[in-house]
Amino acid sequence: MSEVIDSIEIAPGTFWVGKREPEAIFFANPYLRIFRSDDGGKQVSMLIDPGSSSDFAVVSAKLTALLGSLKRVSAIFINHQDPDVGTSAPALINRFAPKATILCSEATWRLIVHLNLPRENYVDVDRFKRGMRLATGDVLMPVPSPFCHFRGAVMLYDPSTRVLFSGDLFGGLTDASASGIWADESDWRGMRAFHQLYMPANQAVRATIERIRALDPFPEIIAPQHGRVIRGPLLQEFMERLEQLPVGLDIIDEGDDSLDAWNHVLTRVLETARMLLGPHAEIRLADARELEDSLDFGSGTPRVTHIGRWTIGKVIEHLSRGEPAEIANPIKFEAIAASEELGLPAPDIGIEAESEEVDTGLF
Repeated sequence: MSEVIDSIEIAPGTFWVGKREPEAIFFANPYLRIFRSDDGGKQVSMLIDPGSSSDFAVVSAKLTALLGSLKRVSAIFINHQDPDVGTSAPALINRFAPKATILCSEATWRLIVHLNLPRENYVDVDRFKRGMRLATGDVLMPVPSPFCHFRGAVMLYDPSTRVLFSGDLFGGLTDASASGIWADESDWRGMRAFHQLYMPANQAVRATIERIRALDPFPEIIAPQHGRVIRGPLLQEFMERLEQLPVGLDIIDEGDDSLDAWNHVLTRVLETARMLLGPHAEIRLADARELEDSLDFGSGTPRVTHIGRWTIGKVIEHLSRGEPAEIANPIKFEAIAASEELGLPAPDIGIEAESEEVDTGLF
């Protein structure tokens, strides 16, 4: 998605202002919503999930191009406390927009206040059960999404454009070869893997989707905090699939009855790794002490002997460690694809940027 450079208007007055790294499969999506009163006398510029401090230079440049100045940011809405959701907020407020309102749940605020955000700017969205009326006359609806994936997560619905800013729910990994900002069927694999990695239980996902179904008017666009933006028939389709998807605690208690399937996944992962790494792939696994009890080399070909999901996750970790994205990400996506085709839960893979190991002498 390296071709996505400029801001993109996904709905009237609603802009994606994020950053894309070439070959990346995981990124954050900040959005800017500009509200204007009918007479043009008032404007409210709301930044939704502003993103990581590491993305601030790119996001701030796009905001400046749209608003003319960062001082015109009126409010920042933050879905939950994760660093990739809102750690750019302190730089924005403390340096450029000191009067900007910070909108989030109380549970989220108790954590993000430690980013050195001014307490006097905070407004608790939990108090707006019937919606927030802005100075422009527009109304926004906070929609609680507890444990998706944080206890205090809250989505934001804009009824006038029918855009739901959903936070982590409906987010996902994105194939490095994907083009454009709009999701298609190929995004399901990355969405499935992301939810199985980060959502605590299907019950939490299902309860939040029930809240979405109750929205009136019903959303036409779902703008998640990761992955690509969803619209059209896929919106209902992905909702139905997520309602049925086992995640987190639903899949964590794993037996050994699917070892044949996990060995099929291992075979496909190793085929991809050999193409990218050559003979060094299997050498890395043979040298991995933590795999000694669950990966057997006795037959000359590695085989999973138990705890398949955990073992495949560790195999991917060792194969991709220290490798650039163009090598690591195809290995990860092959594991995701193979697992999905066999109905297996997504392996526990690292989706953040890999960093080189440093020997500190501690262990």
